[in-house]
Amino acid sequence: MPRVDFYVLPENSPQERFACFMTHKAWQQGNTIYIHTVSRDFAETLDDLLWTFKDISFIPHEIMGKKPLCNEPVIIGWQDKPPEQYQVMINLTQDVPTCTEMFARIIEIVAGNNTDRQQARNRYRDYRDRGYELHNHTMNSDYDNA
Repeated sequence: MPRVDFYVLPENSPQERFACFMTHKAWQQGNTIYIHTVSRDFAETLDDLLWTFKDISFIPHEIMGKKPLCNEPVIIGWQDKPPEQYQVMINLTQDVPTCTEMFARIIEIVAGNNTDRQQARNRYRDYRDRGYELHNHTMNSDYDNA
């Protein structure tokens, strides 16, 4: 069963920046990561942000569907069927993806507003009903230094 970690961000914290932070951290630990987004546009926004979110870091990544995949350790996509060899999924959608059982770990990022928190509660219940191992983390605004 996958492990699911919910990261609850402070009020007005950008979900995309934290996704980059978690991608960097998971990649440094030797994991391969699939970032699941809602659309190609959002995937491209995240692609740009991964290049610029930290001045001193580089995360090798690519977007699914742009060209044949080159086995980069980080893939950004919005399709239902991600690459099977990836270990970690970062879910940036409001639903539980159908492919969650393919991953050892799933990261859910909860923005600090009421709407996102309610949608995260629904995903939490869905994961719990599937029997997944669940963990919650409340982040402070200084997570970059964690």
